[in-house]
Amino acid sequence: MLTADDGTRRLAFQLAPDLPRPQWPTGSLPQMLHLDLTVDTTATPEQQRARALRLGVAVLKDRSDDVNEPLIVFADPSGHPFCIFVAPRTPSQ
Repeated sequence: MLTADDGTRRLAFQLAPDLPRPQWPTGSLPQMLHLDLTVDTTATPEQQRARALRLGVAVLKDRSDDVNEPLIVFADPSGHPFCIFVAPRTPSQ
């Protein structure tokens, strides 16, 4: 369960141990989910990388130094890919 600093629940995951492990970016097994998460600044992905690694994920691809679209592709402990990329907020957000 992912929560905000105030304890508000934001996103939940359910363990499904009998599902086959996905292969990314190619493979015969389907991806059950690919989640993209955004952060506001280029400093934030490094903070989230450290947190994710502590939680047991693996880094699949690191494009954190890409000037056009900085992102990091991770795999959760079961191999499901997800990305954290920078999408600065606009004043109306």
